[in-house]
Amino acid sequence: MMSSQSVPSSQEVYLLQLKDNGAPDVPGQYIYLPPPSRPSYVVRFAIEGTSSICREGSLWVNIPAAGERFVRDRFREFT
Repeated sequence: MMSSQSVPSSQEVYLLQLKDNGAPDVPGQYIYLPPPSRPSYVVRFAIEGTSSICREGSLWVNIPAAGERFVRDRFREFT
């Protein structure tokens, strides 16, 4: 039985390092991901424990909530 934290071995996992200010640690400050797939993929964020974003930081994404339409410039906050 798999725990809720487990990822099936066929599922692709992307690891995104974040800078101290919360920006992706990649050239250009943003990333492109492939369209959704089956099985879906996982994006994991790596944040240094001493980073200022660990203190009351938020993650802002333009991934729509279930059932909503994608709008490139509409963002949701995860605290």
